[in-house]
Amino acid sequence: MLGLQTFPLIFVVNIIVLVSMKVDLYILYAETEMNVTLHVNVVLEVHRQLCPAEKYPHLMILSLSNQDLAQAVLPQIISEPTYTKTVSMYPILVLSDAYFHSCNLYIIDRIDDLNTVLWFEESVKFIYFYPKWMFGMVQNEANLSITQALRKGYHIVYDLDHTLQIYRWNRYSHQRTTINPHNITVPDELRDLYGYQIVMFCEDYISTVMTFDEYFLELIANKRNATVIQTDEYSYEVMDVMPLMNVKNMIFTWIVPSFGTTFLAVVVPRAKPKTIVSILIDPFDMYVWITYLVLVLTMAISISLFGKLLGRRRFMEIVLELIMMCLAGPSRAYGGTFENRIITLFCLMGIVLVSSYQSLIISFMSYVRYDSEINTLDEIYEQCLFPDNKDAKFFNFKTFPNGSNPDTNFACHMQSARDNEQQTIMMRSKSIVDKHAYATDHHIRHRIENFRFAKTKFIEYPLCWLVKMHLRELFLFYTQAVFESGIYEYYYNNKSQPAWQYEHRTFVNQVVMMKDLLLLWYAYVVGMVVSMLCFAAETVIHKEFKRHVNY
Repeated sequence: MLGLQTFPLIFVVNIIVLVSMKVDLYILYAETEMNVTLHVNVVLEVHRQLCPAEKYPHLMILSLSNQDLAQAVLPQIISEPTYTKTVSMYPILVLSDAYFHSCNLYIIDRIDDLNTVLWFEESVKFIYFYPKWMFGMVQNEANLSITQALRKGYHIVYDLDHTLQIYRWNRYSHQRTTINPHNITVPDELRDLYGYQIVMFCEDYISTVMTFDEYFLELIANKRNATVIQTDEYSYEVMDVMPLMNVKNMIFTWIVPSFGTTFLAVVVPRAKPKTIVSILIDPFDMYVWITYLVLVLTMAISISLFGKLLGRRRFMEIVLELIMMCLAGPSRAYGGTFENRIITLFCLMGIVLVSSYQSLIISFMSYVRYDSEINTLDEIYEQCLFPDNKDAKFFNFKTFPNGSNPDTNFACHMQSARDNEQQTIMMRSKSIVDKHAYATDHHIRHRIENFRFAKTKFIEYPLCWLVKMHLRELFLFYTQAVFESGIYEYYYNNKSQPAWQYEHRTFVNQVVMMKDLLLLWYAYVVGMVVSMLCFAAETVIHKEFKRHVNY
């Protein structure tokens, strides 16, 4: 009876215990869900501020932790729809761009899991999610490579009591900072560089001319609490920035486009003054001279066939007589209806032709006539000879063997240039090593008087800076500021132009020398020799013919 009486009491107690256990389990489950949600929200908020979706649309997740909390957090992070994601249980091959510009979440529980961080550059964003018991190991890690890898990212440290801490090592202040997980604000570490030394590699002959480069770095240093060191000794480990004179075939991610331009220029010889003989031909073009010659030959043939008086002369005498009619009028007698009419019309045409020629030649000889300059691509292909090097082969230009000396009127070469010809000449002159004080001035004068840049340019790009990845965003910001202000294009670039100008000589300032008429003297001597030979040959042939007739 006692057992039957106590059964309801035992049943009620069991029900109370079961209800109590269910309530406790529900409370525990709700608490676990709440804490997992907190962890997820913290990770997502750090990721959102560190890697904005417009710059880093993809998240690489490396899940290497066996912790229950880490396994509970991962699905909720994956389900967040803003970013695309790649999840892997082991390091995988990624595209080359990811080594320079990507965002990565490492869910780990061992120090060795950080080895892959060393694959990436300084610009890559990292978020480490690991348990608190690892934190002491992280702080006391003796391996320098692992320590450098740890300092690249943001550390989200969780504990079994469901607390969170966020740590970050500032490479510029050399201090560890703590971020409140309940009020997350990822700091902009580039706002204060704490006296960081920005090392720029630049050759002396460039830096002494292009002073705006140093001014630009000083501007950044003053705004961001840094210092600038300029050196001409190359060391990639020490160097932070370097201006590039030629970006041909460069596709590196760390190149930053900047102010100014660089291009591959073609250095061509300046056009030489024409000789007086060539100036005498200039008033009429080739087609006019050919037409005149054809007219003279046609009239000479007609007169030799149908002429009454002048037609009795030899053919060459008729040709010379027609030319003399244009220059000074007839010198031999002519007659007959045909000759009178045709020669009268020819003389009228000669008056117009000679008067036009005289007026043109006077104006042409009032200043020095120069040959045409080499400017277009077709002219470069036709008139230039280049040294046999890779640039000439790349553009398929005509070359001359190395070591030979081609005519200076055709010898051209290619040169890396910056902004314009004047600044490029100044940079080249600064690179001359000569004990004579006048060597630089002599080089500049010789270069300006004898050579120039053709108007055709190759591989023209904005000036680019080779910038270490941890400073890239800083340089992108300030180069854009220089673009928008126009301080370089409209102030510095115009202010730094040297007052050099190549002026053509005029004819009135030059005395006609013997060499200017040398071609005429050559023609006169050759004509005399040919005339004497013809006279001698004609005399010999005439005597032989007369003796043969008498015989």
